[in-house]
Amino acid sequence: MRLHPLQNDVALYEEGFGESDLLERRAAGQRMSELLERVEDPIVLAVDGPWGSGKSYFLKRWVGAHTVENGGTATTVYFDAFANDYLDDPLIGLTGAIGDRLPAGQPRRSWKKAKKVVATVARPALRIAAAFATAGVTEVAGPVIDAAVEAAGKEAQDAAEAFWKREDGRRAAMLQFRAALSEINKDGKPLIIVVDELDRCRPDYALSVLEVIKHFFAVDRVHFVLGVNLEALEQIVRVRYGTGINAGDYLKRFVSLSLSLPQHVGDDLSAHASIRYFRATAKEMGIEPKMLEVAGDLLSMTLKGTQISLRDIEKVLTRLVLLPQRKEFHRIYSGYQTLIISLVLWQVLKPDLFRRAMKRALTVAEIEEFFGMTEDMLKRESETYNHDAYFLRGVWQLVLTGAVDVEEDKAHFAKTLDNFGRIGRVMETLERNYFGLFEISEPD
Repeated sequence: MRLHPLQNDVALYEEGFGESDLLERRAAGQRMSELLERVEDPIVLAVDGPWGSGKSYFLKRWVGAHTVENGGTATTVYFDAFANDYLDDPLIGLTGAIGDRLPAGQPRRSWKKAKKVVATVARPALRIAAAFATAGVTEVAGPVIDAAVEAAGKEAQDAAEAFWKREDGRRAAMLQFRAALSEINKDGKPLIIVVDELDRCRPDYALSVLEVIKHFFAVDRVHFVLGVNLEALEQIVRVRYGTGINAGDYLKRFVSLSLSLPQHVGDDLSAHASIRYFRATAKEMGIEPKMLEVAGDLLSMTLKGTQISLRDIEKVLTRLVLLPQRKEFHRIYSGYQTLIISLVLWQVLKPDLFRRAMKRALTVAEIEEFFGMTEDMLKRESETYNHDAYFLRGVWQLVLTGAVDVEEDKAHFAKTLDNFGRIGRVMETLERNYFGLFEISEPD
């Protein structure tokens, strides 16, 4: 049994989606490869999605799949912006990451010109000392450091400050950098830089990345792919420039196109990615079959009214693993099974609903909204009647209010909780036996 889903490491640049394409997103990667290989104008493509939607997994696979599986000729570079925002200037980190990926020979020799520009004009990397002190050398060593060291000395700092005060100096630096960049892809092979985790960075660093891309990398056949939540990035813009700014229009200055990862699996529009991920991962973690069945059914219903990310699915799985008496789950009353899984979902997705449910202060209308229940779904004579939804609503209504809409159904619902139809201490029993012990601490 595992407490958390197993996270398989990706060998960057060496492997693509292969047999690990559980959500069948390889086709989206192929379309992205075809576009970036074909277009000469510099493109900034945002792979947009909320935190936990699988963007990083997709992009780490794609930088290898582009050549290994999609026949691309471009040099791909993966740059974790969040891991590099201890530097004051993103140009330092980007330059080092690109240099590390260039093939030996003329391209790498040409790139030395670009590094010289960076050493002269990059804003001082004042956060390096703090990074060494808190993370250690191994955390900050690598392709970003040789460029960072060049720019960190006192003379370089003084030169950079003086250089950046002159408008003509900034313009000259950009032109020199672009000229060096053009030399490395003059054979017609594109350079594609993936910048991931941009929306998790410090606001000033995240916006500096966009400025650097726009001004220093505007060269034919040099493309950027941003792994980002555009909504979160818009919020960063508002933090920086005030709530009055039109953040969406501001970002259009930097982002050419956006792509949202499909939430269905392959060509099957009825197969949701979150459910596929849940069912496959639950088996790997040793979730009991009956618990997997009930949770899968309720998650499918939840998707009608509530958004669920892949990260949310992982949190749900961890809570299922921690439930006491898991091995006995298939033996308990079906009403209790439904209540338990509902509470687990609320713990993860709507903690306030969980807290009020435990106090019996939740309303039936809130349950309907969370699960996306419609009036037709709850009518037996309707073509869209959903028995699972009817049962879920009825059990909760009985526990919360002591009554149900159809009086003759009351005894049926009550017997899914107790042989004798006793419902007086259901919530107390749930708290004592299932939810009163562990409280999970999780990062935001």
